[in-house]
Amino acid sequence: MTHTTRTPGLLHRPVEEQAARTPEAVAVEGAGGKLTYADLDRRANGVAHALRELGVGPDTRVAVLLDRSPGLAVALLAVLKAGGAYVPVDVEAPRARLEQILDRSRAVAVFAEPRLGAFGPPPAPLDAEPTDLPPEAGVHPGNLCAVYYTSGTTGEPKGVACTHEGWAARMAWMQRGHGLGPGEAVLHKTTLTFDDSAVEVFWPLAVGGRVAMIGPGDHRDPRAIIEAAVAHEVVHLQFVPSVLEQFLDTLTSADVDRLAALRTVLSSGEALRPELVRRFRDRFGDAVLLENTWGATEASIDSTRHVCVAADGAAEGGAVCLGLPIDGNEIHVLGSDLAPVQPGEPGQLAIAGRSLARCYLGDPRRTAAAFVPHPLHAGERIYLTGDRGIERPDGSFEYLDRLDRQVKIRGVRLELEEVETALRRHPEVADAVVTVWEPEPGDRRLAAYVVLAPAGEATPETLRVFLGGILPAYAVPNAVAVLDALPRLPNGKLDRRSLPAPAPGAPAGHTAPGSVTEQVIAEIWQDVLGLPRVGAHDDFFAVGGHSLLATRVVNRMRHAFDTHVPLSLLFEHPTVATQAEQVERLVATEIAAMDDDEVLSLGEGGTHVR
Repeated sequence: MTHTTRTPGLLHRPVEEQAARTPEAVAVEGAGGKLTYADLDRRANGVAHALRELGVGPDTRVAVLLDRSPGLAVALLAVLKAGGAYVPVDVEAPRARLEQILDRSRAVAVFAEPRLGAFGPPPAPLDAEPTDLPPEAGVHPGNLCAVYYTSGTTGEPKGVACTHEGWAARMAWMQRGHGLGPGEAVLHKTTLTFDDSAVEVFWPLAVGGRVAMIGPGDHRDPRAIIEAAVAHEVVHLQFVPSVLEQFLDTLTSADVDRLAALRTVLSSGEALRPELVRRFRDRFGDAVLLENTWGATEASIDSTRHVCVAADGAAEGGAVCLGLPIDGNEIHVLGSDLAPVQPGEPGQLAIAGRSLARCYLGDPRRTAAAFVPHPLHAGERIYLTGDRGIERPDGSFEYLDRLDRQVKIRGVRLELEEVETALRRHPEVADAVVTVWEPEPGDRRLAAYVVLAPAGEATPETLRVFLGGILPAYAVPNAVAVLDALPRLPNGKLDRRSLPAPAPGAPAGHTAPGSVTEQVIAEIWQDVLGLPRVGAHDDFFAVGGHSLLATRVVNRMRHAFDTHVPLSLLFEHPTVATQAEQVERLVATEIAAMDDDEVLSLGEGGTHVR
């Protein structure tokens, strides 16, 4: 195999070098098959040449709207080899959102699932002729490797322009800190639009490991995650805390024994709470390390690391320590004048070092506001995170809260102003405000309060449908209330404390559950969602459900009906009646496959609901 020397600091260079060293080793595996390092490298070279013909080069962007599969790894590597930067776009986002990001990123080509149809940029081919020779792209460490779009206060997403230098350093640190061995597997389960997904792909590929890809949609299902981790002998898993909680809810003692290869679990994206550390250590003890990391896409994904110990789980309230800065990062706590404060004093957490992104793509105003001159080093920049925290005496850091209205919903950054702006685009909405509420600790949901224009007839249900057409699912409020006016203080400012308690909406009509199966499902919904009643035709997501609560419901259904209920069933059949119909089909199919003795045993204590 031909091997060409690559410029140091490029994200894809270690992958090419690994392909030259171990061409026959498995690089990527999943439901779509396997790719050796040689297969991956040669296929990516061929696609990279095709991208070059489409005009891809240094700092140009290629949108990626692909489900997890070996072909996704080919596409990502090909974009980098061609000199470009990939722009991940959620394949489940509304069409309007997809087109908005394609337009803002000025993508010159797009990899897209066929079911999504055509877009403005030309389609990028994944079936180009493989070749040993990569294109000469002239890319350097300061060039872009990816552009990640996050929520913006103006209602328009902002694109974080990430560089090869920052991300290559992040992957190198992962190896220094975790020592992945040849052939060892990391599970790629994180949605591509969440930046931690890059660690699950590029870190193992850089050091001869395996990228074990979970199937499309299975990232929502803790049972599917457990089974994939067992099947691929995964040594490293990553979660946001809210999903880690679901993982622990599902995990059995037998599962812990089956996860014999697992060494580390990384928590990031949300504040990690002591109770979750306690639960994790109760399951794994010291056999598996739980790491808490903190950072931002604007600074190459993560900037601090803390390995959790028993004392972290013994704390009462608050957030677990953020830890110490990782290589190439420096953390400062700044006061309102942007000067460093003394250890122990609260202030804004800020990040500096070689990990910083270049800018917000095409948005100099936002860039100037967030990437400011370094208060200690002339000519350098520092990124203002908006997180408030303190530096501890040992040099580690602690998270306190936010300085603005940015929130984390199931690990995803969201500016509440973006949802409010979207609501005001509705022709019948005169004003709107969005807040966060927690029916129970850790279950963060959005609540919207709207004032209609004169003669407006919009309902909470129609407003949620409207938002669902332009915003990702996590940004659509679970509860929408129509008010005559928003409460105001004497000075005219919004009186948030006087807003009524949120309540998920429900259809105007109520049809009581009929069959025993419908009644069981309705009772599960009532308990999980905290509702006084649930009708046969109520929609799970319209009455307050979301993806994490869906996992709880499905787990309860699996126990109630003693059968495997796929998580996808709830998303594809979101009403009680349609779920009951599908569950009865699953149970009937399972019984039909039993022998006579197994069928008789159902009447002697089996738990199938008939």
